[in-house]
Amino acid sequence: MKLFDRPVSVTRARGLAICAPVLAAAIAAAVAFASPSARAVSPGATAPACMPGTTVGTSSGPICGIVVNGDSEWLGIPYAAPPIGALRWRSPQPPVPWATTLPATAFANECIQGSGPSPIGSEDCLYLNVIRPPGPAPARGLPVLVHIHPGGFVEGNGNGDYTLLANSGDEVVVSMNYRLGIFGFLADSALGPHSGDYGLQDQQAALRWVKQNIRSFGGDPANVTIFGESAGAASVCDQLASPTAAHLFDGAISSSGEYNNLLGVAAAVPFEDQDCKSALPTQAVADHIGTGFAASVGCSGAADVADCLRSVPAADAFRAAGSGYQYGGHGTVGPTLNGINLPRTLRQALRTGAVNRVPIITGNGRDENVVGLPTSTTQYAQLVQAQYRALAPRLLAMYPAWHYPSPLIAWRTLAADSNTICPALVTDRELARWMPVYGYEIDDGNAPPAVFLPPTQANGAYHAADWYVYVSGLFAPPPPNPDEAALQAQEIAEVSSFAHVGAPSAAIAPPWPLFKESSALMSFAPAGDSQVIPAGLIAATHHCGFWDRVAPGADDRATRRHRISS
Repeated sequence: MKLFDRPVSVTRARGLAICAPVLAAAIAAAVAFASPSARAVSPGATAPACMPGTTVGTSSGPICGIVVNGDSEWLGIPYAAPPIGALRWRSPQPPVPWATTLPATAFANECIQGSGPSPIGSEDCLYLNVIRPPGPAPARGLPVLVHIHPGGFVEGNGNGDYTLLANSGDEVVVSMNYRLGIFGFLADSALGPHSGDYGLQDQQAALRWVKQNIRSFGGDPANVTIFGESAGAASVCDQLASPTAAHLFDGAISSSGEYNNLLGVAAAVPFEDQDCKSALPTQAVADHIGTGFAASVGCSGAADVADCLRSVPAADAFRAAGSGYQYGGHGTVGPTLNGINLPRTLRQALRTGAVNRVPIITGNGRDENVVGLPTSTTQYAQLVQAQYRALAPRLLAMYPAWHYPSPLIAWRTLAADSNTICPALVTDRELARWMPVYGYEIDDGNAPPAVFLPPTQANGAYHAADWYVYVSGLFAPPPPNPDEAALQAQEIAEVSSFAHVGAPSAAIAPPWPLFKESSALMSFAPAGDSQVIPAGLIAATHHCGFWDRVAPGADDRATRRHRISS
């Protein structure tokens, strides 16, 4: 499942490979989305007044909200103190309590981010939003879905419209902002022995807030499901592996969480290694990379490097970081193995079962591709050579351009097989050793158009292809046609059932079996054509025997991806 939020204003435009300008511009449109949310307030404008009956108590003080089309909403609730000044690059701290009722009637700041030299957003951004559907909540409370937004850990926010999911599924929905990029993930020994991963810590602070406070909003603190797509899905994988996230959630949904390049080669969209299969930098490696960031902002020779770093203007720190150490910038801008919040990756944790064991739905689109958009056979061959190097001759024989309707379809098939579908099946098998797993594949080759992909291209079941299902108005999509409406209804029913009882179910679809018991996945398709397909058939279709053989092991992958100068 995919659940995208709509940021108030975000852009992404970076490129490194063939067709990079086209893809980067498309991705920029993706994260910029359609238009500001109706619940956002322009700078200098007055936030809406609180509405009667919306005052509730929280652990920090009373708040009041608004009612929109029957839904009760509380927006811009501080769940941690602003991570500014002395709190920059520190673990999130509790907010300062308040006594006077705090209006929570408009979205708060998104975290600092952007694509050019001048960032948008603010370091003061640790806020969350709560939406409750109409009607009285049961005595136990409604199920709670907590969204972790996408954006490659460098952009995005939780300021979206979740009414469709809340109303259709009869559940409380919470969304959050968490620190991004260099502000969320810089590691440096000057910042302490376990620096980095502040963004993941923010997510956990928000989950602790939910456990402490959600009953006041009609939610059940004993039934909390985290869900996310893309970097949000990778975050779900990280929280499954995090000892400090134990008991903070009771179910998980990871959507399109396998997207980094299998062999760690630079791509058109510069996502630092971060997805559910990635080998992340160790603390020692991340600290070494951090020294380069400190030097780039003039702090390496300071008497107190940490104080110097915390005094650097935010815009200067943002510019120095760029797209992170893997793409010509400085410092880590994604998760690292900091020894406390993330001592090991999900794949490493699954070897011994040292994971937070909860039911999980996990899956991807059939045609996911965030690497390139070739328009000719020459560009296709060049992309294969650039990405797979010594394997290129064999791959051009396995995926010959003449076999497909276009070079793009040839490329997206190869990229999805290697980077997404086959690694996801490996993750499913390893997860199923320790917890209930429901695997899926999106098989919607004509998904509604996304503004982040060229409308004239054959995009297939692209990365986060069913984004339109959950968030009202995202990308201003057209109303779903009857075929897509059937798929939308099925997905919402499956997710809502999972949130309520820990197992997906939809009356309009075949029963969705546990992966461990069936070794099968739900193949989501429009027009009521979804079906359960054996994982072996999917593996054969996507050449997974080959990709599993050539996939680097954790040590090889770490060596290949995290070479640093001595």
